[in-house]
Amino acid sequence: MCLRGEIMMPYILNITNEILPPPMGDIEYVYNDEQIIIVDKPANMLSVPGRTADKQDCLIHRVQKLFPEARIVHRLDFSTSGLMVIAQNRESHRDLSRQFENRDIGKTYVAKVFGQPEQSLGVLNQPMRCDWERRPLQIVDHQLGKEALTHWRIIERLENSCFVELTPTTGRTHQLRVHMQAMGHPILGDELYAHEAAHSMADRLNLHAKELIINHPVENNRLSFSSTCEPF
Repeated sequence: MCLRGEIMMPYILNITNEILPPPMGDIEYVYNDEQIIIVDKPANMLSVPGRTADKQDCLIHRVQKLFPEARIVHRLDFSTSGLMVIAQNRESHRDLSRQFENRDIGKTYVAKVFGQPEQSLGVLNQPMRCDWERRPLQIVDHQLGKEALTHWRIIERLENSCFVELTPTTGRTHQLRVHMQAMGHPILGDELYAHEAAHSMADRLNLHAKELIINHPVENNRLSFSSTCEPF
């Protein structure tokens, strides 16, 4: 277990992902109407295409085979599974993008992390920025970083790990992964931020977007969606 104040170097595995592993399952369609689509993304699937020809298989391209006008609104990391909202047209895309920008979207994740936090809940206020020398890694930087806020609480304690619920207020790149690492309890299976012991305890990143709350772009009523997929 990582003691408070102890720094453990992450176990970095194939950051460039030259050969991506196959998706761990298929896209589940949770809800759709003329304005929005709610999907449950499997782990090991790109949200949007990469730059090279071998990274064109992604969630939005698959969704567009069924819904040709679908537009991506936000992303989940390649290794993260869970709920995403997709716009069906330009107007809905504009409205949903504004909701994300104004932090009107509710997002809740579940993660399995290394070790046992002393407390049962808390708030992580750790500003972040890109680690330019080691991109795509992100780091905590209290001088140059941008605001990054995460609420957390323990759901279940296990022998050498625990399940935690994570609710980000901001949406920085890799925010939950960096905050758990900074707390001394990295997410299991994290090839970028976990030390070797935590990385070896799972065959995938144990992070899942389990709840999503949005305002409908046309009807303006509050909609809440919960994932029914087994996260890990």
